Amino acid sequence: MVIETNCTSYAFGGGLNRTPVLMCAFLGNSMLVEEMKVAGKTWMGGGEVRVIAGIAKGRRLQSVRGQRTRPTADRVKESLFSILGDKVTEGWFLDLYAGSGAIGIEALSRGASGAIFVENRRAAVAVIHTNLRQAGFTHLAEVYHGDVGRAIAILAKRELELGCIFMDPPYGQGQVVESLMAIGQGGLAGENTLVIAEHGRGESIPDTIGTLRRIRVQRYGDTEISFFAKQNSSG
Repeated sequence: MVIETNCTSYAFGGGLNRTPVLMCAFLGNSMLVEEMKVAGKTWMGGGEVRVIAGIAKGRRLQSVRGQRTRPTADRVKESLFSILGDKVTEGWFLDLYAGSGAIGIEALSRGASGAIFVENRRAAVAVIHTNLRQAGFTHLAEVYHGDVGRAIAILAKRELELGCIFMDPPYGQGQVVESLMAIGQGGLAGENTLVIAEHGRGESIPDTIGTLRRIRVQRYGDTEISFFAKQNSSG
């Protein structure tokens, strides 16, 4: 069952008290920078995307109409999950600024125990519900309709230990640093949590943000994906 809450509700479903383990095996946690060229184009919204791999491979997903939502390009998504590998199967996946929910659904398709989707726009939340039904994952998902900062605070109070936290906020608005700081201060990232932020290549992202440190950067044209782990983590 998918459970949608508003900004003040704590009514998530059960089953999230298991402790996932997601080790960060990135060559001693040294920062690695790799680059891949991806043809750029303006996204106008609408249309369909597909699940790339796993049990729902090929399943069509709706995207959110309008310029405010920019889905992660398939080549970027494919590379991201290639980096994660089997780690995605070792715990729950938190998808912040979830848009259509395509990233979290991809994680579920590849074996994640469950996924939590956080999205502030009602139209996008409706698309997430539709896509979860189409992919057959409603029983593995929680959908939170509300502000990401408030959602982080609510989830932190539940003392969850998440395997992966992914965020893809609007580029160039400072929300990556703000959200990473909130994750660190709220204690949402555990010792073995991998925090992944998609952002524009020109954005200034510090290597250390609160309790989190950047351990890898992956570049794709004008897009970058930064990987963070909790400082002093053995991952």
